[in-house]
Amino acid sequence: MVRIKLIELQEEIGYYIGLPYSKNILKDGKIIKEQFLGGKGNYRQIATETIKLAQKQNIDLIKLSNQEFYNFQKKNHLGIDCSGLVCQLLNFYFDAKLEPRKTSADMLTSAPISKEIKPNEIQTGDLVRQKKGHHVLFIIEKQKNIIFYVDSSILGRGVRYGQADLTDKSFTHQGFFRLV
Repeated sequence: MVRIKLIELQEEIGYYIGLPYSKNILKDGKIIKEQFLGGKGNYRQIATETIKLAQKQNIDLIKLSNQEFYNFQKKNHLGIDCSGLVCQLLNFYFDAKLEPRKTSADMLTSAPISKEIKPNEIQTGDLVRQKKGHHVLFIIEKQKNIIFYVDSSILGRGVRYGQADLTDKSFTHQGFFRLV
């Protein structure tokens, strides 16, 4: 796998920051309402669809405040879920060939896609498994015991940066993983 420079990764992440959280609506494990690309599209696809819908609804996106723009995307189910974001970033950073529409947080943090690593082995591009495999964080960088990450969550209002102290007992997770 080919890695790119951290600065290029941070630039790529910047295109996702602020996107709403979005995923398909499921009932009994079956899709009952499909969102745009199921919350798995890349930022270019989301931007293109945003422009198309705004034109269709006769909305001038340039006149919208940041909050109105976010609300427009959220209302129209344009955004990305945690596994979609992680797939897009892994594909970018490592030139991986993951298919975002066919992955979940659980799959990304399980064999054969990844292997568990120890906290002292953490590096850029590693993953943190949370919520029993229902959520995943993408690690941007580790400095001593602090990890800096990006994720997409409904609670965090979409794609955002975060950080966690690995010695903090309140930081809950079910392991750290590396793409194989």
